[in-house]
Parts: sequence; C-alpha cells; structure tokens
Amino acid sequence: MYSYGKYTSNPSTLILWTQGTGRKQISPKMTEQAARLQTHNQEMVKCLNQLRSQQTALEEKIAAQEKKKDSLSKEMEKLQRTLEQLETSIAEDTKALNDCSKRLTETENGYAKVVDTLQLLLMSAKEKVNTTTPTSRSVYNESSKHSS
Repeated sequence: MYSYGKYTSNPSTLILWTQGTGRKQISPKMTEQAARLQTHNQEMVKCLNQLRSQQTALEEKIAAQEKKKDSLSKEMEKLQRTLEQLETSIAEDTKALNDCSKRLTETENGYAKVVDTLQLLLMSAKEKVNTTTPTSRSVYNESSKHSS
C-alpha cells in the first residue's frame, strides 16, 4: 500500500513510499498524469476560491439591496400615511367648502329677495309720495289763497 507521493529532482519521475519495501519509482506516464492531476487540482482550488468570492460579493450585494428595500418600504408606508391624512383633510375641506357655498347661495338669494322687496317698497312709497304731493300742493295752494 502506498502512503504518499513525492517528486524527485527529475519532474517526470514520481516516487512513492510503500510500507514494507520503502521507495518505489513510478513510470513516466503515471508521473505525467499525477502532474496533470496536480495542475487540475490547483485550477479547481482557484475556481472554488473565485466562486466563494463571487458568493460573498453577491451575499453583500443582496444584504445591501434588502436594507435599501426595507428603507424604501418604511418611506412608502410613511408617504402612504401622509397621503391618507391629506385625502381625509381634502374631503373635510371639500365638505366645508360645499357647506359654505350652500350658505353663500342661500344668503345671496335671500339678499336678492330683500332687494326686490325693498325695490317694491320704494316704488310703493314713491307712488304714495306722488299721489299725495298734488293733494298737499292743492291744500297748500288753497291755504295760500285764503291767507292772501
């Protein structure tokens, strides 16, 4: 049974140690395969390290995105509450405006009726003044005639 391998100063020769007999030389073909295996192993380790680096970078990116998402969600909730408050305020103010407009219309209509009534009263008063004035003049004229 072989315990481990070791390269000699000649890279095409691999030496293995056995339990009983000690040192044993391996064929150049096996040495070449072992060298390729070692090269592949080194490349595999590089690839694994690159994948781990990519994984770490992605984890950090996702964490940052989640943090931003949470921040935006909180901001959206705050904006939603503000929007709801604004909509409530607009509804209340619109109701108050409608009530005010209704009272204004009623007051204007009432005032128009007062103006119409006042105009009728004025016309009636003028008629009375005009009808009573000639009589007053005649009474005045008659009393003037008598005094002269």
